[in-house]
Order: sequence, then C-alpha cells, then structure tokens
Amino acid sequence: MKTSMMNKSLQPTFKLLLLSLFTLLIVSSCKDEERELENSDASLDSLSQELERYKHQADSLQLLIENGDEAAEYPVYFGRAFDSIDNPKAFVENSLREKPDLIPLEPVVGGTMAFRQVNVLTENWVLGIYDDGHIEGKSIYSYELQPNGELKFTHITSRHPEE
Repeated sequence: MKTSMMNKSLQPTFKLLLLSLFTLLIVSSCKDEERELENSDASLDSLSQELERYKHQADSLQLLIENGDEAAEYPVYFGRAFDSIDNPKAFVENSLREKPDLIPLEPVVGGTMAFRQVNVLTENWVLGIYDDGHIEGKSIYSYELQPNGELKFTHITSRHPEE
C-alpha cells in the first residue's frame, strides 16, 4: 500500500517534469528556427544588394550603347599594361574587328556579320556595332590585355533589332 501511495505522490511530479522537458524542447527548437530565419534574411539582403549592383551596371551599359558615339569622343587612359603599344585605341578596335565570332547575332539572307564600327568607351569596355548588310546590332564587350599581348574580350550586353 505504501508503494502505491508513493507512486501516486510521484505522478504529479513526474508529469510536471515531462511537461517541463517538453516545453524546453519546443523553446529550443524555436530558437534554432529563429536563427535559421535570421541567416536566411541576411543572405537574402546580400543577394538583393548584389542584384541592385548588377541592375545599375546593366543600366549604365545600356546607356553607353545608346550614347556610344558621344562616349567615344572622350580620351581613354589605358594604364601601364598598354604602355608598350603605340596606339592602344586602334589596337583595341582592330583586335575586336578581327574576332567576328564574338558577334552574338546570326546573319540572315546569306550575309556575313562583321564589326562596322568599334568605339573604345573606357579602359575596360568597347562598343561594337555590327551588321550583315540586312540587320544590325550593338554589343558592349569588356577587354583585358593578356600576357601574350593579345586582347581577351568578354561579351557583356547587346541590343538587337528585335529589341
């Protein structure tokens, strides 16, 4: 009989202990989820800022495409890498002209795409205007002088007739 009474007196304590343990687990789980949510928010903020930078750069590049002729009138400082090149501007222009495979627009009606006008915009960017005699497009490329003395071009953005 004593054992049964002791069990009855321990039951509320045991229930309270189980309830406390369960509450502690729930609170701990909520804290972990809160930390994960904070980390996700920080990551989202970082990605949003990066997206804004890319949008700003894209807007700037589109403006350069639209005003390429005006931008070409300003002098460009090419930096020390180009010191050994007599006419860096002509070097960049001719190097791009020699790479028609960089043109992202396919020719039509049997034409051949070629760069018709090349404007060096800055020490990093060049505007290429190309056509095949039927359709015309414009692209901005970044360029970088390689150790072997050649230029490496990277396509940045384009404007084509259908845009």
